[in-house]
Amino acid sequence: MTEAAAKKPDSAAAPSPVERLRAYLSALPEAAKQLLSAEITRARARGEDVPGGDLIIAALRMGDEPAPQPAPAAARQDRPREDAAPRLLFRPLDPFLIDERLETKVRGRIMRTSLPAIWTFLKRDLMPDDVAALEHTCRNAETTGDEAPVAAAIAEFLPKLSNAAYAALEHANAGELERKKLNMRLGDERVREDLADVLAVLNDATLITGVIAKAPAAIKNLADEGLANARAMLDPMAASRPGLLPFSLALLQARLTHRAQLVRLAVLAADSDEPSKIAAIPYRVAVDLVIGDIERATQRVSRAIKDGRGDRAASGIKEFHDSVRSLRTDMSLTGDGPWQRRVAKLRADLAALLSAEIEGIPGEVRRLIRPRQRTDQPMSAISEEVVSEVEARLDLLLTCRSHASEIALNELTTRAFSEIQGYLDPTLTQLMENIRSSPDVDRALKISQIEAAVRFSARIFGPSYAQLLQKAADVAINSGKGTGR
Repeated sequence: MTEAAAKKPDSAAAPSPVERLRAYLSALPEAAKQLLSAEITRARARGEDVPGGDLIIAALRMGDEPAPQPAPAAARQDRPREDAAPRLLFRPLDPFLIDERLETKVRGRIMRTSLPAIWTFLKRDLMPDDVAALEHTCRNAETTGDEAPVAAAIAEFLPKLSNAAYAALEHANAGELERKKLNMRLGDERVREDLADVLAVLNDATLITGVIAKAPAAIKNLADEGLANARAMLDPMAASRPGLLPFSLALLQARLTHRAQLVRLAVLAADSDEPSKIAAIPYRVAVDLVIGDIERATQRVSRAIKDGRGDRAASGIKEFHDSVRSLRTDMSLTGDGPWQRRVAKLRADLAALLSAEIEGIPGEVRRLIRPRQRTDQPMSAISEEVVSEVEARLDLLLTCRSHASEIALNELTTRAFSEIQGYLDPTLTQLMENIRSSPDVDRALKISQIEAAVRFSARIFGPSYAQLLQKAADVAINSGKGTGR
């Protein structure tokens, strides 16, 4: 019997990946099945492609029945997606979508999560027959690859959508009870506010984008002639269609290297840096967009810290710092106006969030590298995962220290940094002295402590000094070999 033949029974008996997946999904609790199915459905509603999504949903629904084999790639390409209609209808909204929920609604920013709720409202309550016809056209277009009928269908659908949706919004404005009813049908008051923005963009997408069509694709510094040209492009819209100005400003902001410079348009148009004068002109939304970006940066820092993503937290802190500094430079934030209070609150929120992270860093460093008492019990070395976590916390401290001026963390970051700096050097010296006479039971621990202290020193003192420490540590560790009891 050949080797291949000998292996054949084992390979035939082994379950296929599809069978293993079906077995795993069937063993999940019912609540977990429902949650997984809902997440896949929401991802598709956002237009995201979920690899193996059809197979997973089929396995979740069919329970113990055999899971269907996935269709060939060509067949999957030809199969129309269920979300084709909302994805194609809402395509012009992409530049204005955000993942965060802001404390107050900002014109020109639409929550991504509002779109599935709006589509459900249209399909279920407002215009089910028209939506069904549009879905049919979009599914056929996805199958045939011809989007020309879709453009015609959307052009026919939009006036009906506008009439019905604006009537619903106007009815909701008639009284508190009507507004609450519409909020319930949409699922959220913010979704109702976003619906007005959705209608504005869908009805006037060409006008909105055309206003800044001649602007450079990337604007490094919005100043002087470039600032004057931007205002000249936007002034006609500000005078004739101020309701659409926020969307053109949002598109222009996306082309700015420093997004907070958008405020300069409002200052120029008001001929003043006083918030009260800026608030009286249509360009006031430029300030709202910038402060909205500052709030989004705060939320990203919070999420990054919870997820243990120090790199993303550092990026959010830098964006917050740069935006607040630019905002304070270009306009006056003295006094007690709505913008001033909002910026002050965001600074306080971020400071409180980061303070909770920074205060414990010196204690973590001390607990990790403090010299241990001699013991006859074996002591394990410090794990790489623990050292990496502390390094990430130190990186966060350094980022906060570099940008402390706009987050009101000068005193805290200086104290924490000085405390760590004053502890590292003498402790590392003591560890290197101890390693020379270290018993075998705790030698591995002391070596790992020395290595951790050197890595921490690279963050605090810089890589050049850390290299010198590493050479001294190598000498101490090697000189202590074979001397343990």
